[in-house]
Parts: sequence; C-alpha cells; structure tokens
Amino acid sequence: MRNVLLILLPWAIAADWPQWRGPNADGTTAETGFPTRWDGRQGTNIRWKVALPGAGNSSPVIRGDDVVVTASSGRDHAELHILCFDRRSGKQKWRTNLTATPADAPFSMFPPERGHAACTPVITQTAVYALFGTGDLACVDRDGQPIWFRSLTQDYGIIRNDYGIAASPIVVDDRVIVQIDHLEGSYLLAVEAATGKTLWKTARPEIFDNWATPVVADVAGQKQIISLGTKTIIGYDLATGKPRWRVEGLERLCSCTPIVHGPKLYAVSGPAGATLALDLAQQPTPKVLWQSKKNGPFIPSAIVVGDLYFMTDDQGTATCLALKSGQEVWRERLHNGRMRPSPVAADGLIYFTALDGTTTILRAAAEFEEVAKNPLGEDVAASPALAGGHLFLRGDKHLWCIGR
Repeated sequence: MRNVLLILLPWAIAADWPQWRGPNADGTTAETGFPTRWDGRQGTNIRWKVALPGAGNSSPVIRGDDVVVTASSGRDHAELHILCFDRRSGKQKWRTNLTATPADAPFSMFPPERGHAACTPVITQTAVYALFGTGDLACVDRDGQPIWFRSLTQDYGIIRNDYGIAASPIVVDDRVIVQIDHLEGSYLLAVEAATGKTLWKTARPEIFDNWATPVVADVAGQKQIISLGTKTIIGYDLATGKPRWRVEGLERLCSCTPIVHGPKLYAVSGPAGATLALDLAQQPTPKVLWQSKKNGPFIPSAIVVGDLYFMTDDQGTATCLALKSGQEVWRERLHNGRMRPSPVAADGLIYFTALDGTTTILRAAAEFEEVAKNPLGEDVAASPALAGGHLFLRGDKHLWCIGR
C-alpha cells in the first residue's frame, strides 16, 4: 500500500483560514470554540460588519490579524479590488485597486451580476495572490503593495466561460496553480510565486466550462495536482504539469472542490451529478471504490467529518453518506431557499449557509440533529471562513465577523 498524504500548508496555523476551503482545503479546521447563535438583524453576537466597495462571491481568507477579500465594481466591473481588514476591529488596513485588462467579456451567457471576484484569494506569510474573472492574476505583499501582475487573456487568449471563472488559485511549493476551464483551450497553469513567471502550462483537451478548484496530494512521495472537469478527474505531476492518470465518471459540469481524506479522494459533479470515491494509493490509476448518483450538488462543495460524507443540493436538502460505502445514512430538508455557499465544519458541527444568509448548524453525526438556525439579514453567495473563534461571512454588501 502506497502512502497518500494531504498537502497541508506549512505557512498556516490552526487559527488561520488562508485559502479556499481553509487550511486543509476541505472546509474543516481543528480549531474549536466557534459561535453557534447569532442574528444579524438584531446585532446578536455580531462583532463587526464593514461595507464592501463592490460585488463578488469570493470568500474571505485570514492569516493572523489580516482578513483579505476581493471585489469588483464600476462599469462592466472593470475595477478590481483587494482589501485587508483587521480581524479584531474590522478596520480597513489597506486597499489595492487594479484595472481589468481590456478584453472581451469573460461572461458569454450571463452578465456579471456578482462581478469578477468569484475566485477566493490565497494569503501566505509574505504575500496575497488573487485571480479575477477577467483573467487578471495579481500578487501583492502583506501591505498591499504590488509585486507582480499577469493578464492571462493577453498571454493565452480570451477566456470564454458561460458563467465566468470561479476556480480559486492554490499555492504549493513556491508556485501558484491556476485552473482555467472554458469553451475552447482549457489549461492548468503553474507560475513562480515570487515572480509570476510561467513554470509550466498544460492543455486540457476535451475539457470545457468548469469551476472546481484543484487540490494537491502526495501520492507515493510525488506531489500531484488533482483536477475535476467535464466528466473527468485527472492527476497532474506538480513539478512538470504532465498528466499521470485519468478517471471517468463525473458529469459534464464540475463546480465542487474534491476532498483528499487520507488515501482517498471524494469528488462530486453536477447538477444532481455523481459522487466518486477513489483510492489514490492504487497507482498508476486510482481505483473507484464507490459511486453514488443520489442528490449531488451543483455548486456547494461537500464535506467529510469522521467517517461521514455530508452535502447539500442547491435547493436546500442535505444528505449524509457513509464514507466507506457511499450508502445513504439520512436525508433531510435544511432550508426552503437556494444553497450556494459550501459548508464548513469545526468541533463536531457543520455550518450550512443558504443564499438568503441563513446558516443552519448540524451535529456531524449519523443521526440528523439541528443545533441552531441563524439569520443574517443579507444575502450570502460566498462560503464562510472560520478563524480565531469567529465566523466570517461575505454578504452581498458587507463583510461580517460573528462571535463574542
């Protein structure tokens, strides 16, 4: 049996939430003591909220006392913003404004209702990396000063994706990995974190519109980037970008981030698509352990806690599967509205946030147990972040810090 390890960020600590889906890239944190009761309409357990200068679906990321989020505003959302707030007070520390590279609109089917800030940034010890729906990739230091800037549309052509770009960048081994899936010419890109210089670019033939963020795993001592897209899961060599394996079985559209859990990978595609469980230790091609086509989500990613797999469809119905077999454990209605944010988990609890801002907290258990239902009073399309004993929510107009 070959060893498979999730790549943890060496520059993150338990109280940080430095990237999309947190320190483990799976929506979980080992930290405890998070709030379970609040009401944004009444101000109950709201530590602070601050107005944002523009739209976006990107989640906040946290390192130390810095909370960073992106936004876009102005005509055609051409003004791009990276903002940093103090975690304790909500006071703005800095704001870096960028102008999108002139290009065809990256939304070919729908207008940018929520702008070009759908990709969650990454915050490291020394820098912040942000990708926007315009194809602009930026690196600034921890004071917001620009380090480098890349226009992927100028370098590699116009990005045409029906819903825009949403896959977030990831940082591993001093390189930034970006997945650009669109109608023609999809690719996976690795650039040097310090300079933005291209290290490799791998074409993704027969891969079209997708929005799933890739993950990284150590498989038999080799770091691999694992990417979903158009019915397919592909493992790429981190050092070279060369494809190492390919497994079919997903649906055409992939929005949900896969989960590396021990030697296993769990991936879901939609809408109402299939969930696949893979044994990554089986090389050169991972073995499919089980497949479920029940109630899969389209947009919200799933989450693993213990030996259970939790997900919610886009209409607010949650399902719990046995991690080992894929068998359904329970299925319950959480909310009567739409679900867009991905769940997060800590201390045996799972936080499911609906588009209307209501967060339902469940016990992460084989029996359905609702712990609390908390209204915010503002729409929330971005996924929550957990750090320093507080819950951070990026609403339609504000960034919220929840906790005593």
